[in-house]
Amino acid sequence: MARVHPGLFSRLAGYRADPAEADTILDGWLRRFQAVGDAALRRTVLREGLDGFDDASLIAVLHQLDRRARSGGGDARWMLTELAVSPGVIQEMPYERRTELYAAARALDFREVAHRFLGDRPSKRAARAADNPHLELASGIRKSAARARDRNLIDRLLHDRDPGVIRGLLDNPRLVERDAVKIAALRPTAPEVLQEVARHPRWSSNYRVRKALAFNPCTPTSLARQLVRTLLHQDLRALRDTGTVDSELRAEANLLLAGPSTT
Repeated sequence: MARVHPGLFSRLAGYRADPAEADTILDGWLRRFQAVGDAALRRTVLREGLDGFDDASLIAVLHQLDRRARSGGGDARWMLTELAVSPGVIQEMPYERRTELYAAARALDFREVAHRFLGDRPSKRAARAADNPHLELASGIRKSAARARDRNLIDRLLHDRDPGVIRGLLDNPRLVERDAVKIAALRPTAPEVLQEVARHPRWSSNYRVRKALAFNPCTPTSLARQLVRTLLHQDLRALRDTGTVDSELRAEANLLLAGPSTT
């Protein structure tokens, strides 16, 4: 684990004692985010914030963003949702920096922020085979078939475990909401398939799809934790009480139901 630089530790401790500066930075970031109508440009705004803030400020700002979202702030929930459904935004940061951010956040007990940077564990229930139990065709043929108009063929491709096939299927204009939900809820499946659903511009903003991803035990841990923060209270209660997801996710749901922390 990376060691926390004393200067970073000191600044982060200052933010914890007085979060006013972090709130000011977050206000500016939120204004820039809200001012952009295009989804791709909003992603750019997210990246600019992640790359432009120093480490202590970034941890403190993400902590305040979480607190506002838990308190019911619509703008904060929107930004958190965008961070959740654009997992690559954080994962594209240099690994060395993410390691340092994780260590610093853990050192001062910003645990909910720490898990944004590291923390994925391979799911024992995930199926990594790039195959389709309902369609014995080569991957390249299935990728071409994913663009088909044939409803019967689409139904059989919903079970595919090849991310490339699923990517084409998600782009198919004949795919409807119940199809995307089925892909997001399918288990066992490959984590890469679920990541394709989460990053898709058409389906990532669909609440039922995000809920299915959050409840799927095959969803990568870091992605699931972010998606949990976008759920409604009745779904948080259901997630908390289910025995099919990781205990950390149930604990996260319980924490969100308890309301904002005092720190």
